[in-house]
Amino acid sequence: MVVAMSSIRHCCSSLWRRKAIIWTPHRSFVAAGKQGNKLQSSLSAWNSTRSFSATVNTFAKNFPERVSGTRREGMVDKMLHRTSFSLKSDLGVTVADGSDDAFVLVVLNYNVPKFVPVLWNQARLRICADGGANRIYDEIPALLPEEDADSVRERYKPDVIKGDLDSIRPAVRDFYLSLGTVVIDESEDQDTTDFEKCIAYIKDVDSNTAPRKVVVVGALGGRFDHVLAHINVLYKYPRLRITLLSDDSLLYLLPQGFSHEIRINCAVEGPHCGLIPFDESGMAFGSLISTSNLLDDDVVTVVSDSPLIWTIAIRQSGEDICPT
Repeated sequence: MVVAMSSIRHCCSSLWRRKAIIWTPHRSFVAAGKQGNKLQSSLSAWNSTRSFSATVNTFAKNFPERVSGTRREGMVDKMLHRTSFSLKSDLGVTVADGSDDAFVLVVLNYNVPKFVPVLWNQARLRICADGGANRIYDEIPALLPEEDADSVRERYKPDVIKGDLDSIRPAVRDFYLSLGTVVIDESEDQDTTDFEKCIAYIKDVDSNTAPRKVVVVGALGGRFDHVLAHINVLYKYPRLRITLLSDDSLLYLLPQGFSHEIRINCAVEGPHCGLIPFDESGMAFGSLISTSNLLDDDVVTVVSDSPLIWTIAIRQSGEDICPT
């Protein structure tokens, strides 16, 4: 595996054994050779004197999804990644206002992030994977305690509930059925996860109208085998721009063979980030697991001949913004 990176200050990682890696903040080039075992890093000073106080509402209203595109640059396609934010005031914020910003929200069966109500309102399609419907039914009213719980449940109604339906409570299923939610029982299919069943539904929607961007909540945390299964879905469907999102972090796939330009929104992302390789040999513990790196710029460039998982922290209240 050959990787080049820029605009990241290395803090903590182990190494790819028998494979070269060069990290160069503020410049980018592809590492040569396959036998290197040293991590070469050019560090720059961290000069941040400003701070940013992020609130739940500010983050939620500014976080619809990730968008990406590609363009030719020399002999390598450049893939652009950015989380589409609007830093307008709380009054009438509309962020998913065009086809390029449209996204599908998928809710899995784990704790929903605090900002899900706003994502819900911005999504073009809302799908619950089996027990994810219980999460919406139970947890959204708790996130909006000043409103009547029953009216909240009626307003935050999934468009689709899909899975083997062994986790959704019968009362929750019947409640959403009464509101017109489409409930799809695929209990005969035990070879795919409920998450994959939802992705298959998205792919089956008319390709002329279906968004190709998917934001998934409830995928990070809980059982570790479930988390790995969720990450595996990113590799199975690399043409979909799937982002896994929690209160603390987000992650997505950087497909192989591209020069990836990741544009950071420092108001809500960072400063810590990492790269995790899952190559054709699978996840090899003892190889590189890059963690707790610090951003040196608001644009990060990654070039790799194998797919990588990019992960970045969600900025908490009171944390410093990116350096200037």
